[in-house]
Amino acid sequence: MDRNTKTPSDKAMPEYQMFPVGVWHMLAAVMLMVFCIAISLMSISELVSGWLSERALIYLEFALLAVMMFVLATPTFLLSRGWTLCHGFLVWHNRFYMLLLAVASGILFVDGHTGMALTGLIGLSLAVFASLMYCSKRYLEGVDYYRLIWAHHRSNKHQ
Repeated sequence: MDRNTKTPSDKAMPEYQMFPVGVWHMLAAVMLMVFCIAISLMSISELVSGWLSERALIYLEFALLAVMMFVLATPTFLLSRGWTLCHGFLVWHNRFYMLLLAVASGILFVDGHTGMALTGLIGLSLAVFASLMYCSKRYLEGVDYYRLIWAHHRSNKHQ
């Protein structure tokens, strides 16, 4: 089949909207994950602080923060450009942080760092709320909206 004769979707082109259905769920999920990542970084820092010097710990924190934010921001941006594969990655990414925070909170609690363990549990609850957002009907409608408009845009660009 010729590239120009392919249809991007069986659905009609939706109207462009400034705030489509699901955009608030997308923003809420990203914001919850930003705080979850910050708490994860604090937990990791607390866990490895006994093994590293202060200077090495600062470099590790900055490097991890840059990587963690890049890994969250890039698929989120690509998702808003119609790359629906990124939704699965973001769900996996969220589950990874849920596991990380659960394990870190448990270790910190056993080590006697109850304040940091409770902070980790707060981060875990934020990750659970983000997971609910990622799997909500509205979020999936937003993903489908962006997929449709970008599929139509790309098919019109090639004609």
